Amino acid sequence: MKFVTLAVFAALAVGISLPAGAAANHFAYNDTAVISFTGVYLAPAGTTEWGPNQALNDDDKELDFGERLTLTGLNPGIYDVKLVDKKGRTCFLHHVDLTKAISFDIRDAALTDCK
Repeated sequence: MKFVTLAVFAALAVGISLPAGAAANHFAYNDTAVISFTGVYLAPAGTTEWGPNQALNDDDKELDFGERLTLTGLNPGIYDVKLVDKKGRTCFLHHVDLTKAISFDIRDAALTDCK
C-alpha cells in the first residue's frame, strides 16, 4: 500500500504547475552605465498603483548596474516602472510589456522624467 501511495504522489508531483492566473517570477536587468537603484516599483501602465519595492528582493537591497533582479508577485501585463537611485533621483520607464516576455532591460536612454 505504501508503494502505491508513493507512486501516486510521485506521478502527481511531476504534473504540478502554477495554477491558472498565478504570478510567476519576472526579471529586470540593469544595463545602465553605473546607476544603482534602491527602489524598483511597478504599476499597471497608466496608473500610479505602485506595488512593493522589488529592490528588496535582492541580497543587498539594491539593483546594481550589470545585475539581474527577480521581480515577484507580477502577473503578465503592461507596466510602468518607477526607479529610485541611491541619490534619491526618480526616473520612469513607461509601457514595459511583460505579456509575453519575462524580463526587461533598464537602459540609460530609456529612462524618462528623471528628477
